Amino acid sequence: MIAGIIFSFIIGIVLGSFLNVLVIRVQQSSSLWGRSRCRACDRVIRPQHLVPIFSWILLKGRCADCKKPIHIQYPLVELLAGCLVVLVFVRHPFFSPGEMAPFIFECLFGLNLLFLAVFDWRWKLLPIEWMIGSLIVFGGFALLIHEVTILNLLIGFLVGFGFLGMQYALSKGRWIGGGDPWLGGLIGAVLGWPLIIVSLFLTYLIGAIVALVLLATGCATRKTRIAFGPLLVAGALLALW
Repeated sequence: MIAGIIFSFIIGIVLGSFLNVLVIRVQQSSSLWGRSRCRACDRVIRPQHLVPIFSWILLKGRCADCKKPIHIQYPLVELLAGCLVVLVFVRHPFFSPGEMAPFIFECLFGLNLLFLAVFDWRWKLLPIEWMIGSLIVFGGFALLIHEVTILNLLIGFLVGFGFLGMQYALSKGRWIGGGDPWLGGLIGAVLGWPLIIVSLFLTYLIGAIVALVLLATGCATRKTRIAFGPLLVAGALLALW
């Protein structure tokens, strides 16, 4: 079991490193091919400086060439991805009979949600085309693996998309962004009914706690805009697990 956890963590941080590349290049609409470069000096990052988490620590969070700070996103996403894959492994040890498919499904779905959470956290924006594609892929995957019926999938999508879409329409985009209903629809389609209700409840519960902490510590005011995507993702993963 310990060996499986270590192996899962290594897989997770490597996939987290890829997620970092994906987030940046999707936001820039650039090709996924090509060497990674420092965003400050544009120099190619050497292989020894691409080790997930550890390179950031050894470099003290700065580029080896220009010494400009490396965004905390990189080690944070790698660590979160590693923890996510470990949690999925504990739920579905892939070496046990019948657990490989659920393990792959939850890893890919969880990592996809992590990608969307980071994207929204960095730019207060969600890629709608990506979410529509994800809805098709993971909705189909859920029908095969996650024991979600077509009716549950449709109801889950309508509840997730409709509830958040109504808030967007009523507030004219002041309460939530235009991508949030699509993320809610994706989550609803994969979790199905009634788990989408659990997911939304947990989202707003977590959001209330985060808002209170930020206000109490002076890190935010009532006018501070907080990305809603990460809260939706946290609620979805907790509901799934």
